[in-house]
Amino acid sequence: MIKNHKYQIYRSNACTCISSTVPDQIVLMSKSKYAKFLVKKFLVYGPKPMKNAVIKSFHGNVRKLVRHAEASDVVELAYNDYANASQRLSLLEEFYGPSFTLFKTPDIKSLDQLLLIQPDKKEMILSNMKEALLTLIDKTILGHSMVHRIFHEFFAHAKDKMRSDMIESIREHLVPMMHTRDGARTAMYCLWYGTSKDRKIIMKSFKSHVAKICKDEFGYLALIALFDTVDDTKLVGKIVLEEIFKSLHDIAQNQHGRKVLQYLLCPRDPHFFQPDLVRILKEGDNNPHSKKDTALRYKELLTMVSPPFLQYIVDHARDLVLENASLLLVLSILNYSLGDPSEAMKAVAEIAAEPFVAGSLENQHIVEHPAGHMTLKHLIQRDRERIQAGQPVLFSQVLLRTLKDGSLKSWAACNRGCFTLLFLLEVDHPEITDTVISQLSGIRSSLKKMTFRGAQILLQKLDALSGEYKL
Repeated sequence: MIKNHKYQIYRSNACTCISSTVPDQIVLMSKSKYAKFLVKKFLVYGPKPMKNAVIKSFHGNVRKLVRHAEASDVVELAYNDYANASQRLSLLEEFYGPSFTLFKTPDIKSLDQLLLIQPDKKEMILSNMKEALLTLIDKTILGHSMVHRIFHEFFAHAKDKMRSDMIESIREHLVPMMHTRDGARTAMYCLWYGTSKDRKIIMKSFKSHVAKICKDEFGYLALIALFDTVDDTKLVGKIVLEEIFKSLHDIAQNQHGRKVLQYLLCPRDPHFFQPDLVRILKEGDNNPHSKKDTALRYKELLTMVSPPFLQYIVDHARDLVLENASLLLVLSILNYSLGDPSEAMKAVAEIAAEPFVAGSLENQHIVEHPAGHMTLKHLIQRDRERIQAGQPVLFSQVLLRTLKDGSLKSWAACNRGCFTLLFLLEVDHPEITDTVISQLSGIRSSLKKMTFRGAQILLQKLDALSGEYKL
């Protein structure tokens, strides 16, 4: 009747009428296999006073309800979807100790505020939280966001032995928690402050779940924290990276999965990772159990991932270079991977070597394609840094060797093509410049007739080079 009633006002009145007859039975109903659904309808369809009354009825029973197989779903719904900040704290306070169960603090909205006002109660609160949390380490209960919040608050304030004891208790049960922000942060704390043995057990618990964790909105943060802290990179490769390689295409197609791959290539690069995320990751930098030099750890991971990542471009070049979402990943793989990138660069160059028809919308060439053009631009411009670093393989050279005669001239028929030619000339490498100039012989008269900006700038560049080269 409540769920299916046609009009909201009548549905709301129905909720009020029913709930008014059982005001003292909400807790008991929440524990019932079937009556709990009625309590859920009070929360979903009831007016605001009713929602508040349901949440208030939980006071004094929250710890018991959270551990109850049926009632835990009701409390989770109330906490996650309908409680405001003060009501959420009132539900969480019962984990802080008996005194907080009896005497609520309506003006305080977080544990941080509470400890700021009552710092002398910190040890007592954490001790009570520890005792309560140990009873919650159950796979079904660990899926609830309310439980994740309590764990996160505990780890944010606990120190030394108290924290270590909790890590030892929860280290095998982190996977069900990592789908929420608080759950992922809890996993990060466990990786930061866990011993080598704790970290090994945590990684083993990730087996068969790595791809899913990579693609999770918050779970990927735990993998990034793992890359930051675990010194045994061989074990990381065996347990974590091998699963990533098996599902590489699936992970690369996901926005969160790409962040994991980006982090392996260029950790904490401000071009890819926001300052807020980097600030959070820095919290684990001074942990007592990571002994290996950070740069060495990153290099060892990069050495392991480079060959599969480069091969991934060879196998999926067309899909990657013509997709905006994959652009940064392609550039990162080609720019940061260790080893020979020639085959991966050639795979991109072969797409550029396909016949070019200006203005074609049916089969848009990489030179005119928005994502493809940006891929060529950044790969060519990166060659200047490769030259300075003394790297033997330049994308511009690979590209020019792959292109057929007349390809460069055909590119000059469109704006983006002219800019691509300009980028090649700006690499300022004698061999590359000679090749481009020789293939553009006699094109200046055609460029003078074109009105788009790229042709005008390319013409200016060619005029500037006319003293050195015969055009």
